[in-house]
Amino acid sequence: MASDPISNKSFLVCTLPSPQLASRRAEIQRLMEQAGSIASAPDGVLFTFPNTDEIAHALVDFVRFEQQCCSAITYELRSEPPHAVLILQLRAPTSHVLLIQEFYQSGKRSSTSRTA
Repeated sequence: MASDPISNKSFLVCTLPSPQLASRRAEIQRLMEQAGSIASAPDGVLFTFPNTDEIAHALVDFVRFEQQCCSAITYELRSEPPHAVLILQLRAPTSHVLLIQEFYQSGKRSSTSRTA
């Protein structure tokens, strides 16, 4: 049963085995603590991060991992001029938007909602 998909308020539907879920949540929290801002968007959550090599690699690793276990979410990583920040946008089906906003904004200050 440990490999069954998990569905709960915090993680939508995650195919990660139960023993790995708590560890993964802690990894995500550490990464999100580096965000300069986190804002709700109509279809998900928008993050900005300092544009450093370390954070860029961590964000690519995050996207590569998450797209395998949380396939209902669309992940977009970009940098816009003047390229001082990296922008990570998570988009979810309408039924999941509030859930991902609650998960990613818990414990972190949020800024004004905006659309990218």
